[in-house]
Amino acid sequence: MKHNLYNSKSGFEVKDIDTESRKVAVYLSKFDALDSDFDVIRKGAFKKSIQERGVNSTSNRKIAFLRHHDWEKQIGKFLELREDDYGLYAVGQLGRSTDGEDALKDYEDGIIKEHSIGFQYIADKMNYIEDDTYGTKGYNEIKELILWEGSAVTFGSNEHTY
Repeated sequence: MKHNLYNSKSGFEVKDIDTESRKVAVYLSKFDALDSDFDVIRKGAFKKSIQERGVNSTSNRKIAFLRHHDWEKQIGKFLELREDDYGLYAVGQLGRSTDGEDALKDYEDGIIKEHSIGFQYIADKMNYIEDDTYGTKGYNEIKELILWEGSAVTFGSNEHTY
C-alpha cells in the first residue's frame, strides 16, 4: 500500500470556457475509476477538504488552481468546488498574470484538456482491496483525502481522461 505525503491524480474534460469572464468549468477527478497508481477515489473523499479550505471556507489556505502541480504557477482561483455523481467539479477563474493569460490561451486552443489533483493520503481513510477485476492484484480505495490543489496538466494518471 502506498503512503506518499503528496500525490496527484488526473481528472477529466474541460466542460466549458468563457473567455470574457476568464472562467473554465472542469472535472478535476472522476469517482470509481482505477488510475495508473492503482487508486480508486470514492464519492465523499473531497467533502472535508472542500469544507475546510474550499471556496466558501474562512481558511487563508484555499485549495489552489495551478499548472502542472507547480506551486509557482498559480493560474487562477477556484470559484466553485463540489462533488457530483461523476466526480469533483470545479469552476475556476483564470488570473490576469502571464501564467493565467497563457492558460486561458491554452484552454482556447485546446492545449489544456486534462486536469489533476494534488493531495495527501489519510492512512485510516483508505483500504487496500485485493481484487483482480481491473486486471491487477488490487487497488487503494480512497474514501477521504486532503486536497491541496487542482491543476491543468498535459497528462494525468487516469486513463479515462478526455
